[in-house]
Amino acid sequence: MQTVNRIDIVFEDEYLLVINKPAGILSQCDGEDDIVSYAGAHTGGDVFIVNRLDRPVGGLVLLAKDKKTAAALTAANMEKYYLAVVCGVPADSARLENYLFHDKRLNVVKNVNKGMGKLAVLEYEKLWQREDTALLKIHLLTGRHHQIRAQMLFNGTPIYGDTKYNPAFKHKRGIMPALFSHILCFAHPVTKEELRFEVYPNDEIFN
Repeated sequence: MQTVNRIDIVFEDEYLLVINKPAGILSQCDGEDDIVSYAGAHTGGDVFIVNRLDRPVGGLVLLAKDKKTAAALTAANMEKYYLAVVCGVPADSARLENYLFHDKRLNVVKNVNKGMGKLAVLEYEKLWQREDTALLKIHLLTGRHHQIRAQMLFNGTPIYGDTKYNPAFKHKRGIMPALFSHILCFAHPVTKEELRFEVYPNDEIFN
């Protein structure tokens, strides 16, 4: 298990904290080394996570320093973009819509009929294609559990290195999915300034 010892702080003011989370670290979990614990130790007070990332996913995480700010951010219109390497040959661009059901017992997401799950929507554009792998820029329009990982599987282009949703990596160990929280855009809940943060992955899986 990776330990939080140094995390890049992308932005901080009296209300917000934006962190570049390493892959392999939990966003939040009682009793384990996680981003919320690190951020709380850094600020010396309580922090509230606004956008959670799966443990194996790295990139931008937004936290608030008080409950009022957290509530305002949760209700705000936030633009989220990810980078992902997928297996297969996806279309140059597409909009994906699925109804997803979270099987909590198995902690997997299933593609179901309308009325049996929650609507999940994303859009993507292909940045490059190299044989049977491609780099996508994904605009996440809803925030469902394991959404990108599941929808890319249902699209026939599962994420490279995803041991949960890509059949080619089901029984492999020591590998992370090539998925990264790349851009966050939102209005500051207090100053109303339009903020945009952008970071790039340096994980081995992307290289």
